[in-house]
Amino acid sequence: MEVQYATTQTLIRTLPDIFYEDPEPVEDHMLQEEALTPILNLLHMRYADRPDVFISGGGFVVCDEKNGNARVAPDCYIAFGVDEAGIREKMVNFWVWRIGKVPDFVMEMASPSTAANNLGRKRDLPQGKRI
Repeated sequence: MEVQYATTQTLIRTLPDIFYEDPEPVEDHMLQEEALTPILNLLHMRYADRPDVFISGGGFVVCDEKNGNARVAPDCYIAFGVDEAGIREKMVNFWVWRIGKVPDFVMEMASPSTAANNLGRKRDLPQGKRI
């Protein structure tokens, strides 16, 4: 079953019938944001003429349609050869099963509160495998 979701921009998005638990807060997000924003701006400028490139510094990469908690939240990720506008307009997260691929590039900003996860579990995830 799919649920209709109205955003504050009055767009209607179709959500899959999956359950999302609230993630643990990242303690150093505000410190990371200052370093990450210029990088994201440069990437957006570099690929501004490419409607097939999706760049994000937020949201989740969700790998399992049946389990919304099978996800990671990369600090920055890029997918080439995708419908950038369609992802932004129709999805609330990067849904691998709908897009048909995992991101091509992922960057993490390590900090005291995230380093163990970034250098361990997230790094060791097999490409294209479910989390």
